[in-house]
Amino acid sequence: MSKENDLTVKVYEKKASVYLKTTIEHDNLDLEKAKRKRKKLNDFIKINMELLPKNSKVLEIGSADGVNAAYIKELGYNITASDIANDFLNEIKNKGLNPIKFNILEDEITEKYSAIFAWRVFVHFTKDDIVKVFEKVHDALENDGIFVFNMMNREIKKVDNEWVDFPNEYQMGAERFYQYFSENEINELINKKEFKIYSFHKEGGENNNKWLVYVLKKK
Repeated sequence: MSKENDLTVKVYEKKASVYLKTTIEHDNLDLEKAKRKRKKLNDFIKINMELLPKNSKVLEIGSADGVNAAYIKELGYNITASDIANDFLNEIKNKGLNPIKFNILEDEITEKYSAIFAWRVFVHFTKDDIVKVFEKVHDALENDGIFVFNMMNREIKKVDNEWVDFPNEYQMGAERFYQYFSENEINELINKKEFKIYSFHKEGGENNNKWLVYVLKKK
């Protein structure tokens, strides 16, 4: 684990309840926009989960409030939600799930999964962290398993990485580490780790290019 990720994890362990509160406050500023974003993400999740047979085993890395995991369960899949912060784990339990406390950089994945899902998680990982994650995910996936994740796009930023606490949304009172990746960087890593790109698109932000969104298949 990098020192950057370690320090960021400590922020979430202490302030996950703040994150949950400010997330609700942010959504309440424009409920219709929040509903549109939720529907768009749900549609994306549904399309990709339908690549798998019902009851397939799915691991979510960094489940936070558990909304994505709860939806995957609703679709008929055997979801294992996970996070590192106790307040997140409690929130996930409130949604009727049985999450595990899990740090992808420190803990081993002890089971095989048909899909591994990580949404807005890898923004806090250094390049070396990401290499390690890709190796672990590849080993943990069944043949033809899928890996769904997103990264923040480097092309919209003036720096490769920075420490940030957002002033207007998701404010936590402490800075976290953010790493930004170019499409070429991620594609090179994909080619090295025996994945193939099943689908890719950009989304979010003023120019619809804030996030790089990947669905990979294990070769």
